[in-house]
Amino acid sequence: MNTERTPLFYMANLGSEVSRAVREFQKEEYERMHSSIIRAKNIIQTIEQFPEMRGRTGELVILKSIIEDLDKKKLEIDKKQLLDYFSPFAIRLMTV
Repeated sequence: MNTERTPLFYMANLGSEVSRAVREFQKEEYERMHSSIIRAKNIIQTIEQFPEMRGRTGELVILKSIIEDLDKKKLEIDKKQLLDYFSPFAIRLMTV
């Protein structure tokens, strides 16, 4: 597996953190959820720093909004759709 720290690598890892945060939300483990959310926010900040991401951050704005809502103990998006969004990143990373 390719472990180069690319935007693809970070998007796949963001998916893992969001998945973990959603799972913790459902279990009402809010302290653990908050830790996952902090890691997710840090990953988004890292992704935004890549030069190739300039002008392509619209999806990140939406993801930040979802993560902020989750931190407020709100999940107003379909969980399956949210997690499915990240699947292609993980699959692509594993095939690179």
